[in-house]
Amino acid sequence: MTPAELKAQLQARHEECAAVKELWLSLMPDLWPDDRQFLLWLGLHPFDRVVYSVRRTASKHAKLNGTMTLEHAVRFCSKVANTRKTEQEVKAA
Repeated sequence: MTPAELKAQLQARHEECAAVKELWLSLMPDLWPDDRQFLLWLGLHPFDRVVYSVRRTASKHAKLNGTMTLEHAVRFCSKVANTRKTEQEVKAA
């Protein structure tokens, strides 16, 4: 990997993180994970899976009338992403 490629990769990750944070804030402004959480999710999962997980978390948050705690939302979002990963791996096999 060249320095230019690394810089491009870091810039792309920064843009993905900013987009996911903006989505989260637009859906659940009362809950706000630390930036490290978004970077962790993006390090473990592709961007589209993280977006899917955030949307599912927002849906759950709405169904619970906004009573999810931040910890519950983060755990739920992680679980959705991990479950989706498993489902996608099974389909690919």
